[in-house]
Order: sequence, then C-alpha cells, then structure tokens
Amino acid sequence: MALVELRRSGSDRAALSDGTALRSAAPTNGPSAASSSASPQGIAEVMMHIGHLADSLGYTHGLKPSQWTALRYFAGATSAQRTVSAFADFHATTRGAASQMVEVLVNKELLVRVPVPEDRRVMQLHPTAKAQELLRHDPLKEFAGVIADLPTADQCHLAETLSELLRGLLAKRQTA
Repeated sequence: MALVELRRSGSDRAALSDGTALRSAAPTNGPSAASSSASPQGIAEVMMHIGHLADSLGYTHGLKPSQWTALRYFAGATSAQRTVSAFADFHATTRGAASQMVEVLVNKELLVRVPVPEDRRVMQLHPTAKAQELLRHDPLKEFAGVIADLPTADQCHLAETLSELLRGLLAKRQTA
C-alpha cells in the first residue's frame, strides 16, 4: 500500500489546485519504514482537501452541500428521527440553524411538515416526491463511486479508521 506524504513544493510531486502536492512513497522493510510514513499533520491536510473536494460536489441542482446532507438525513431517518432537533444533533449544529435549513427545504418543496398524531406539537419532516427524485442525482454518489473503486479490504479499513477519527473529533468537540 502506498503512503501519502504532503509537501508544499517539489517537482516530483503531483500538485493539487492550491499548490499543495502529494507524493506516494512505497513502504519499505526495516528501520527506515517508520520514517517513510505520513505525518499526522500531512494526513489531516489531505483529509481537509478530500473534504473540500467532496463538499464542492454538493453545489448542484440548486442546493448547497448542507442541504443535500439534510435531504439525505430525512430520507433515511426513522419516524422518531424526523425532527429538527434530531437533525440538529446529527448535523452537530444549533436548533436555530437546523430550523433555518429545514425552512429553506420546505420552501423549495423538498420537505413537508407532518404533525405527529400522538403529540400534535411535534412536527415530523418527510421528503417529498420532488426530493426523492432529486436524491436520485445525489452528488455524493460520485464520491462514493471513487471509494467503490478501492479494493474491498481497503474500503473496510478506511471505514474503520474514519469512524475512529470521527469519534475522536466528536469527543474533542464535546469537551471544548
């Protein structure tokens, strides 16, 4: 497996659009193997670039990336999870910000509010047929396609590693 090293300069490296460069280095056996691994800072920078590129895919069909996230959330949520509060918790945002996003999607006729029969004060949010059609063109599918091209073992390892990173970041956020 190739290791990724982030460098700011160097003609032997493939440059990214902002001038950052990536270089693959084949792992070696012996004492020098540890020194050839990527630094945590370099990995974090590569992840930020991946996030930025993936995020930029979401400016399509008149929606912003966060609105796509909301549509995906409500399309896959259980009845109990289809509230502004549950979405705010999932999206790690305030109730007010989540409410504003939901309002935009309701105005675009992508979500509809449905009162809960047992407690009419609670409103559930359901994707409309228009939203379901839009989700067929979800820009996340393009990103997922790149991941799908990885070997299955790499996909599993990546999923485990990213889950660990996410848990760590969420824990740090809660203590901040």
